[in-house]
Amino acid sequence: MTLPWSIGAPRFSEVEIERDVPAEMHDGTILYSDIYRPVGLQSAPVLLVRTPYNKTTALTSVYAHPVWYARFGYMVVVQDTRGRWKSEGEWYPFRHEIRDGRDTIKWAAKLPGGNGKIATYGFSYCGVTQLMAAVNSLPELVTMMPAMTASDYFDGWTYKGGALQLAFARNWAWYLAHESAHRRSNSVQEEELLTSMLTAPLQYWTHTPALLECEGPAPYYYDWVTHDTYDEYWKQWSLRTRYAEISTPALHIGGWYDIFLEGVIENFVELKKQAANEFARNNQKLIIGPWHHLPWTQKVGTLDFGSNARSAMDALQVLWLDKYMQGEHNQLDDESCVWYFLMGSNSWCSSTQWPPEGVQPVKFYLHSDGRANSITGSGSLNHNLPHHELSDVWVCDPNDPVPSLGGHSCCIEGLAPMGSADQRPIENRNDVLVFSTNVLEQDLQITGSVHARLYIATTAVDTDISIRLVDVYPDGKAINLLEGHQRARFRNSLEKPEHLEPDRVYEYDIKIGTTACVFKAGHRIRIDLCSSNFPSFERNSNSGKPIVRVKLSDFTVSTQTLFHDSARPSHVTLPVLSPS
Repeated sequence: MTLPWSIGAPRFSEVEIERDVPAEMHDGTILYSDIYRPVGLQSAPVLLVRTPYNKTTALTSVYAHPVWYARFGYMVVVQDTRGRWKSEGEWYPFRHEIRDGRDTIKWAAKLPGGNGKIATYGFSYCGVTQLMAAVNSLPELVTMMPAMTASDYFDGWTYKGGALQLAFARNWAWYLAHESAHRRSNSVQEEELLTSMLTAPLQYWTHTPALLECEGPAPYYYDWVTHDTYDEYWKQWSLRTRYAEISTPALHIGGWYDIFLEGVIENFVELKKQAANEFARNNQKLIIGPWHHLPWTQKVGTLDFGSNARSAMDALQVLWLDKYMQGEHNQLDDESCVWYFLMGSNSWCSSTQWPPEGVQPVKFYLHSDGRANSITGSGSLNHNLPHHELSDVWVCDPNDPVPSLGGHSCCIEGLAPMGSADQRPIENRNDVLVFSTNVLEQDLQITGSVHARLYIATTAVDTDISIRLVDVYPDGKAINLLEGHQRARFRNSLEKPEHLEPDRVYEYDIKIGTTACVFKAGHRIRIDLCSSNFPSFERNSNSGKPIVRVKLSDFTVSTQTLFHDSARPSHVTLPVLSPS
C-alpha cells in the first residue's frame, strides 16, 4: 500500500518575511523569531516552531522551508529558544521550555495578521518544546505535530536500560556547545569542540564522561553523567506524569531506526489513554516510517526501502493543519489512527489501534550444545522448550567492546551508528552468542514490542547485556532490526541500582524494542547476545562504580554465563501478526 496523502498546489505565491521579531518572556528575557506571512491573507492560523538549532535553517534538514508552509495559508513563526543563536538568556536543555513555550504561544496568538489559533511542529528537541508547552494547555494551542522525540529525558533520551547512550549524548553536547562558544566569541574553544566532534570515533575511547568541562560551554553534560540514576533532576522534566495535563490533538511521527522511537509510541499511546479531555484522546495519530533520525529518506543505512519510504510528511502536516486549524474534511477523516511502514514488504499499513488487532505473543527459545559463540557456533532458535542443555559462556572485556554496526543512535552518520547494517562482522566474534531459526518456509510478520527473558550469571558486580534482533537474508546478509540494552545493576529499578552477587544466576526481562517487519520465506530470524554495543552505549567497566568515578584502570574483564534449560528457559517473545 502506498501513502494516500496528497495536496494541491500552493494557495499563495508571495510570502513576506519579517526577521528578528522580539518576544518578551515572563522574566524579561527576549527571544527572537522570524515570521513568514502569506501575502494576500488577512487572517492566518499561526504555525510555530521553537528550535535551539538556528531559526534561519528552520529544520530544513527534514521539512520543507517555512516559505512553503506559508504558501499554503499559514503564518509560520520560527523562534530561537532561550540562550541560542539570536535569543537572549542562558541555554540549559529542558529547563525553560514549559514557561517559555507558554509565553511564546500567548505572544504568537496576538501577532498582526494572525487569527489567534496556534499549531506547532518540529522534530527531536523541537518535539520537546511542543510537548512541554502543551502541559496545562492554553486555549490558543489548537494542535501539535511532535516528531522523533522522547517521553522521558533520562530513560530513552540520555540513558537506556540504565546505560549512557554515549554516541548521542556526546555528539549532542558537542554540537550544542559549539554554538555556545561561537556566541561567546571564544574561537579557541570553538575550534577545539569542532575538532572533538569531527574525531568522535577516536574520542569515544577516552573514558572521561566529563569530557566537556563543567565550567565550560556545556555544564549540562556533566550534570547528565553525574545524575546517572532516575532522580529528581530527571523527574522534573518527564512527560510520563503529565499526560493528563495535555488537552491537545497531536500528530506523532516516528522512525523504526530512530533513537526516540519508543518515546514517540509512548506519547501517542498514553495521550490516547490519559489526555485531559475526550476530544484530545480521540484525536491522536501515529505515523512511523522506516527512517533514522535524519534525513527521512528511502535509504536508511544499508537498505533501500523503495519509493514508498520517501517522506511525505510535509503534505501530511498540511492536511493535518487544514483539518484542525481550518475545519476542512480531507484524507485524514478515516478511522485509522496509526499508519506504519512494514519493512520487508516495504508497504504502508493502517490500524485503528497500536499494536494492531490480531498480534499474538510467540516465544522463541534459545538453544545450543554449550557453544553458541559466533556465527559458526551451535546456537539455534525455535518454539521448543529446552530440557538438559549446556550453558553458554562468553567474556566481556571493556577494552575490546563489541562495536555498534548501525542501530538507533543519533544524529550524524559517521559520528553515531544509525540505520540498517550487516551484522556479520560482529557475529564472527566469540564474545557474541548467535541463535538462529531454521530457514522460514513462509512469511512471518511481527508488529509491536519484542521482549527477552534471559537467565545470566557473571563474575562481576555489574555488567551489561546487549541483545539484537536480526533478519538473515538467503545470501547470509544479517540486518539489524532492534537493539536492547540493560545495565545489570538497574535490572529492577532505574532509581535504585543494585549490585550483583558474582556467579549468582539472575533473571532479566528486557524490552528489545518495537518494530514492524516481515521475515520473508527463505530468511531466518536471529538473536545476537553480548555485553557491549559501543559506542552507541558507554562501556561498562564491570566495577560497579558510577560512570563519573570510573577510570580506565577500573576496567575489569568478566565472564558471563547464559542458561537455557528446563528450569531457566531463556527466550525472546515476538509479536506475531497473523494474516487477516
